[in-house]
Amino acid sequence: MTDVTVNILLIITYVLLGIGALGAIIFPIINMAGDLQKAKRALVGIGGVAVVFLFSYLASSNEVLDSYVKYNVTESSSQMIGAVLIMMYTLGLGSIILAVIGEIYKAFK
Repeated sequence: MTDVTVNILLIITYVLLGIGALGAIIFPIINMAGDLQKAKRALVGIGGVAVVFLFSYLASSNEVLDSYVKYNVTESSSQMIGAVLIMMYTLGLGSIILAVIGEIYKAFK
């Protein structure tokens, strides 16, 4: 393939990805506006994730090690990276625990 063909295909891919992302964001919002009970449950979930992120952000350190300097990591970006990692670990561990509890509950039901 020539460079021109690759560039055109990449542009088409980006456009289709953008359309898909907009659809994935807009259609659920339209659907939730029709049913306020679903909207309430979704907002509770988003609020829960926001609370986990807030605790993760407060627990993370803004220390910049010497090995981070070559990657232009600042104190704020170091704290944000730490917060996202702590959040990922917390949500991942929570998911595993809930899956195990759910299976145990099904076994005794």
